[in-house]
Amino acid sequence: MQKRPKITELRFDRWADDLREWIKKSVSPFEDDTPEKQRERKARAEWDRLYFLKTYLPHYFSLPFEDFHEEWSELADIENEVVPLAAPREHAKSTFFTFGVPIHDIAYARKHFIMIVSDTNDQAKGFTLPIRVELEENVRLIHDFGEFKGRKWTDSDFTADGVRVLARGRGEKVRGLKNMQWRPDRVIVDDFENDENVRNPRLVKQGMDWLLQAVLGSLGEGYSFTMVGNKFASRSILAQFLSAKDEEGKALYPGKEYDAIREDGSPLWPELWPLERLEKRRRQMGTVRFNREMRNRVGAEESPIRESWVIYAPEIHVPRKLMVSAFLDPSGKGTETTDYKAIVVVGRDDETGGITDVLHAWLRHATVNEMWAMVWAIEAEFHCGMGVEINMFQDFLLDSYTNYAEKAGSYVNLHKVTHKTEKIARIVNRIAPLMEFGKLRFIKGHSDQDLLVEQLIYIMDANVNDDGPDALEGALSLNASGAVIDISRAPEKREAIMRREGVRPPGGFFGRFRNRTGMKEAVRP
Repeated sequence: MQKRPKITELRFDRWADDLREWIKKSVSPFEDDTPEKQRERKARAEWDRLYFLKTYLPHYFSLPFEDFHEEWSELADIENEVVPLAAPREHAKSTFFTFGVPIHDIAYARKHFIMIVSDTNDQAKGFTLPIRVELEENVRLIHDFGEFKGRKWTDSDFTADGVRVLARGRGEKVRGLKNMQWRPDRVIVDDFENDENVRNPRLVKQGMDWLLQAVLGSLGEGYSFTMVGNKFASRSILAQFLSAKDEEGKALYPGKEYDAIREDGSPLWPELWPLERLEKRRRQMGTVRFNREMRNRVGAEESPIRESWVIYAPEIHVPRKLMVSAFLDPSGKGTETTDYKAIVVVGRDDETGGITDVLHAWLRHATVNEMWAMVWAIEAEFHCGMGVEINMFQDFLLDSYTNYAEKAGSYVNLHKVTHKTEKIARIVNRIAPLMEFGKLRFIKGHSDQDLLVEQLIYIMDANVNDDGPDALEGALSLNASGAVIDISRAPEKREAIMRREGVRPPGGFFGRFRNRTGMKEAVRP
């Protein structure tokens, strides 16, 4: 299929001609059509917006839809609410909301007055003009719905079959506008922010005030108000809409933000953005830029743990003696859909001035048995036991540990730790100074260390898991008072380890745990 023409330097007349030519080449009449087929097609397309888009606008919507497109259709129909939506670049959010939805509204007279709002009037016109040209040239739309052209027919303000479409830029007059007796009943805010204005608190406040006062105040009953875009920054207007809470702590606006990579690691839209393409784009852009554009993760520039502090050791030659410690964050529940289960192993070499290397990181959505399997594998590799946050170590985890140990025929020493201080402050206070002064290194591409680094950089983002940094902080804390481990020795027999470490077989009163202060639990500030 021929590619859609794009506007260049706001040359609207030439762009409109290119669009007309593209539509004529890309959209063919319905084949073997009958009045009955037409009735069935129109009846379904009225309530099934995705079917409408595929049927009448196939040159824009050629790829299979995903579940999130169904959600978008539902979000577009919410009335009398401000609906913010953040989605990745090149996932068709503007094509869907600012092109497809208005045309569907016009075809079935679902709305009376559609207003498209952008940073400037020319940017808004860049959305209204393609709608107008589509209504002029699309043979499928004209065949089923008739001619749309009204008496008012400009690039930025036209009436199509009784429905008015108007382009408006930031700060322009919106109060008192009507289409006959109707005030605007659909407003779509798109391309309203950019990299520059989101960094100016005065412009952010002005934009927010204008949207919530002038624009929202201009709408009629039953309105639909949708703002789509990228978050750009943690204090952008869209980000503030998405994070706003009411008096009960619930989301003030019924919006949603989307990540190009789902929680389970699969791509949001595999047909357009498979993981291979996403990974290539990440390498091209760098992690922080990629996360901002494709994952709606912002705030790295404001993070107390900076990307510039990350040091990668090209190759770690583990010395004969190393201060090694490991820590397990098992997450609060044993289900697949909760936080990452995390294990981090660190080693400190005092002969190098106390530089600590992350030797292994395991950050996964995993079953409890998979977690214990990794615990035993790390013990076999490093023979250092493992700290565990007892706050999260619930009874069912204790039982599953015992069951796994009995099947494995061996036990791993678990050093219980109870945290008393707020988690983020505890993580930042321990890790940030080490990274800032070059005392903590990572191995790029090793185990899950790249993910660990990403979680550290976005430690202040509530949408990014912090289980990896939590486990790293625990390992570093234990390392400060740990014992030197000779990692080159041969693994000891189970009986010898049990005698040396004070571990008893099942039935022993203290058989499951050991800590460095006898059997007293370690309580950390």
